[in-house]
Amino acid sequence: MDDDKKKVVTFVLFGGTGDLTRKKLVPAFANLVDRGVLSKSSTLIGISRKSFSDKQYKKFLVKSIRNKNERKLVGKLNVKYLEGDFSNPECFKRLKGMMSNCETRGCNRIYYLSTGFKFFPRIVSNLKRYNLNKAHNGYTRIIFEKPFGNNLKSSNLLDKKIHNTFSEEEVYRIDHYLAKETVKNLNVLFFTNPILYSTLNREFVESIQVIVNEEVGVGNRINYYNDAGAIRDMIQNHLLQVLSLILMDRPDDLSPKSIHDAKINVLKGLEVSSARNHLIGQYKSYTSEIKKEGLKEKKTETYAKVELNCKNKRWDGVKLVLRTGKKLRRRFGQIRINFKPYHANLGKGYEGLGNNKIIINIYPKQNVSISMNSRNPVKDENAKLVNFEFSREMEFGPNSIDEYSVLLEEAIKGNKALFARDDEVKEAWKISEKILKMKDKMKFIIYSDGADPSEDILNK
Repeated sequence: MDDDKKKVVTFVLFGGTGDLTRKKLVPAFANLVDRGVLSKSSTLIGISRKSFSDKQYKKFLVKSIRNKNERKLVGKLNVKYLEGDFSNPECFKRLKGMMSNCETRGCNRIYYLSTGFKFFPRIVSNLKRYNLNKAHNGYTRIIFEKPFGNNLKSSNLLDKKIHNTFSEEEVYRIDHYLAKETVKNLNVLFFTNPILYSTLNREFVESIQVIVNEEVGVGNRINYYNDAGAIRDMIQNHLLQVLSLILMDRPDDLSPKSIHDAKINVLKGLEVSSARNHLIGQYKSYTSEIKKEGLKEKKTETYAKVELNCKNKRWDGVKLVLRTGKKLRRRFGQIRINFKPYHANLGKGYEGLGNNKIIINIYPKQNVSISMNSRNPVKDENAKLVNFEFSREMEFGPNSIDEYSVLLEEAIKGNKALFARDDEVKEAWKISEKILKMKDKMKFIIYSDGADPSEDILNK
């Protein structure tokens, strides 16, 4: 297959009219065509129950996009639409006919399942039934949107059914946090700077926090969220994935396999602290939201703070905290590495030195700040804690590429470093289930809508 042919992809979207498809996936696909990552001959096929012609579907997609430039790019795409129930085999028979028409000379196929995980086995088995799991003269890859199951048992069952049709090399499990720029930078930041890596261990580090706070509530995800809660929705995948990148040992290289192997070693070493060290909560208006939808009150946590320990030589005893919540005053994602107090013994003026810190902002800012003691020019013979900051935007310019564009591009390249491997998902579920079993023993709070994340009630 020549270079031009390699760029031709048939991109099939199950859940073709959903919010994620309209707001993220279709603009991401259009961006890749515009940048030349994909050929203009590539085709996007949306599948949903709604009644559209190809022309109406493209118009529907364009209208859904706010950005003027993105609307223009989507308007140029080759777009097809298949009305059908993807739990019905007939839908896949028609899909096969549609794909043969746009793949006359061979093509690469990417299936994206932007659906509930309960549909995954049906879709996969029907793809196999009509021999759609193998592309003619090209590759086939399948991408699964989170959540990947709702517990360890369902996740294992999904893997078993998926692996009957697709190899693990063909499977891509999405975690868009892994595509955020400062998260992607963790390996390079830590492993190419010995001044950092040599101090990232139990001898120097007191605690590590991974924090993701949101201003919005659960919104239109309330049916899913009322069953899932913050532990399943955020900690099981996003936060544990980020933590494993922070704690992983330096591998021999940064190949996807080496990264995954290093991460799995971390996840297998994590142990959950006792229930008294965890905290869960719910924002005040959540009860009225579920009543409006006619849903059952399940004491679902919209806030969670959990504590872990990594039982290995490098990290044992370092306090590891994962914290996430909805309807809080400030929206931000952050990694905080707090170092142990240091006693310099340099005499008067140097007794109360501040603790060193590394703050890695995931969003909205994308920067790294290191707090270090420096001479205070105002007070002679005194030290003051000051911040030394690296700003990605100031150094390289604004990052305009969306995470989903990054992830789709990596899937096209066949690079799995930014996707979760099957054993990582399994270990993350094992950890999460240990946390979930403690929920009844955890302190549960009701916090006000728009609460400040630094309030005592959210940190005790």
